[in-house]
Amino acid sequence: MLQEQPTMTQAANAVDLDAFRAEVRGFLQNAVPDDIALAVRSHCLVTREQAMRWQRILHARGWAAPGWPVQHGGTGWSLAQQAIFREEITQINAPVYENIGIDTIGPTLIRHGSAAQQQRFLGRMLSFEDFWAQGYSEPEAGSDLASLRTTARREGDHYVVSGSKIWQSYGHWANWALVLVRTNPDSPRKQDGISVLLIDLNSKGVEVRPIRFMHGGVLHVQMFFDEVRVPVENLVGTESAGWAVAKGLLVTERLFVARVAECRAALMETPHLAQGRGVSGASLLDQDVYARRYAELDIRVRAMEAAWWPTVRAVEAGQEPTLEASLLKLQGNEVLQDLHQLQQDFLGTDGLVFDANALTGTPSTTPLVPEHAGNLTLHMWRYRGITLGGGTSEVQRGIVAKAIFGGQTALEQPLAADMSEEQVMLDEGVRRLLADSYSFDQRSAMLAGSTRVDTAFWSGYGDLGVRGLLLPESDDGFGGTLADLLPVMGALGEALVLEPVLWASVLPQQVLMHSTNFEGRRAALDGLQQGDFVAVAHTERNDPIAAQPVTAKPDGDGWLLTGRNVLVLGADVAHRVIVRARLDNGLDTGTFALFDCAVNTPGLTVENRRLHDGRGAADVIWQGVRVSASKRLAEGEQAARILDDALAFATVALCAESVGSMRRALALTVEYMRTRKQFGKSLAEYQALQHRVVEHYRSWVHAQSLLREAAAAWGNTSTPAVSSTERACRVSAAKWMAGKAGRAIALDCLQLHGAVGLQDETAISHHARRLAANDVLLGDHHHHLGRMVALRGRV
Repeated sequence: MLQEQPTMTQAANAVDLDAFRAEVRGFLQNAVPDDIALAVRSHCLVTREQAMRWQRILHARGWAAPGWPVQHGGTGWSLAQQAIFREEITQINAPVYENIGIDTIGPTLIRHGSAAQQQRFLGRMLSFEDFWAQGYSEPEAGSDLASLRTTARREGDHYVVSGSKIWQSYGHWANWALVLVRTNPDSPRKQDGISVLLIDLNSKGVEVRPIRFMHGGVLHVQMFFDEVRVPVENLVGTESAGWAVAKGLLVTERLFVARVAECRAALMETPHLAQGRGVSGASLLDQDVYARRYAELDIRVRAMEAAWWPTVRAVEAGQEPTLEASLLKLQGNEVLQDLHQLQQDFLGTDGLVFDANALTGTPSTTPLVPEHAGNLTLHMWRYRGITLGGGTSEVQRGIVAKAIFGGQTALEQPLAADMSEEQVMLDEGVRRLLADSYSFDQRSAMLAGSTRVDTAFWSGYGDLGVRGLLLPESDDGFGGTLADLLPVMGALGEALVLEPVLWASVLPQQVLMHSTNFEGRRAALDGLQQGDFVAVAHTERNDPIAAQPVTAKPDGDGWLLTGRNVLVLGADVAHRVIVRARLDNGLDTGTFALFDCAVNTPGLTVENRRLHDGRGAADVIWQGVRVSASKRLAEGEQAARILDDALAFATVALCAESVGSMRRALALTVEYMRTRKQFGKSLAEYQALQHRVVEHYRSWVHAQSLLREAAAAWGNTSTPAVSSTERACRVSAAKWMAGKAGRAIALDCLQLHGAVGLQDETAISHHARRLAANDVLLGDHHHHLGRMVALRGRV
């Protein structure tokens, strides 16, 4: 199900949307005729007669045109309601086909058509009396629509049209077509001189030839126009000004041809296809190789859904998010194709069986393979074309590349659009502080010297009040949320801050906030607000031979701690350590507790370490360290819950830091490619390199979207909390994407910089090291993909 993250205003309408979903679901459950439902369950191709009956059922309900205004016979629904309707309709056995008239041509006439055209055509579209095709592509002008050659010359009160169009979806069903023609061949720009005509396909001189698709059915046609006379009143808009009409139509198309709801439906259907096809009748998803592929697709669908709703809200606010629409189309089309490929792998040889009856909309009386699953192959081949229609994936990448290298993306533009007013103010304050005290040269000087904490930065950070951002007001904090912390962590990631802000300030604060039975809680929180660093030691070596697990044995009215924690970030500068220790009291050696200990306690040794990216850490060695009973924060299930929740919180914050570093790494790379020349051209002019950067930008956008989704799982006053399992899924999805994308960006940005990128004095080499390290910390992307697999059984 699409996971909408509402704004404050939308939250007030959440009940209405829930009621709307219930209404839609209640009607649709029993609306599809039995014979059509059987054909859909059997994966047959839809026939014109089936589509017409279904359209008229929706028309009788008043739902034939979800995106049209009420005055033209539509529903008047918001885009959010339309998205819910599309989602719900994919959950039933309704016929799936492209109704270009309803989805795009009708809206075009509503925006650009005359009152007479609207009166004549819209009602007949709704009732399926007319079915429409879209005449854009030509044999010599596919994606390059402006290069069309079909001409229309004016003769009195008619245009005379000659030329050919190709790849009109469901054109063999159509009796009308909206056609792009060239009315002024002498225009200086090829986008000029184009007009839009509405052509009756029963006119003299029109020939429609079906194109047999590779699966044996017919989905497209080629149209030929031989001196076809079209009345002047069928001109849409102004003569020779049709490019603006066509361009607007394509933006609208891409918003829903992202196929977000279809991706979710396919994802939900896929486990059923795996059932009984494994060893001894088990599910193929019990095999790790398939389970991980499915989990990866689950994350990609989540990323798309998380990006979808902000785009919907932008459109409803009157914006025209062309870039976002292109990104969504790229993602949705590719995910759906990859889901179909996984389904085919599940089917094995069953997917090879061809049932000719499926081409006619009626399944074989006796299934040739169980549940007519072989017919899914028809749709797998059919959907190979979605990365071509509505602007090919290559065209979409070109649109995105133009925005990236033209400085029109969030890599170089302010991020304020994603933040509240308060978050913007805090972000600006943190960035001013970093600009003044944490330039790359200043950071390099820290690395070259012995300074591990820049006092100017850390003092200024405290002056901004960020240390108390997440504390409740009852603890003298600001009552902020994880979402409020994300811009801060992003800015710190861009600056590659070396101080252990996350590890020795945010993380211990989360532990202490929820250790409500710890008598030293308030003093420890006050110390963190004043600038103390407190390390959280929970990591031990995995090697069972070399491991020295930290244990706590009773010792009078206290405890003796022994063992070794490895690579505790921030422990090199920490004033105190919070440690997880296994209780060894002779009764239950499987119970853990959390203890607080000053670093100067006898028996405690800190061996400093340094990460490859310059951050500090330490091994913490416990050699009979005595702590009093009052230093125990929590134990048992409470201790486990406190630490797990704090680490989950820190994982999301770490993702935010990585997203910030990715943003800066990509911005540095784009700027370098603009100026670096090879063979007389800048690197930014090479399409192959442009498209590589586009793929990294897409991954960064996905990481951003999943990051917001994960932060929302902690809830606030306008967002309901989610289940613990769903929250865990969101955290792992965000960490998988941030880790995988971050590592890929780290390595390829070095390649795109060439040898200069490998120098220590270049910032990109430091971002590469930071991103590679952040993937490993708190579980790398392989770990979190495996965690998604494990969590799937609990959802």
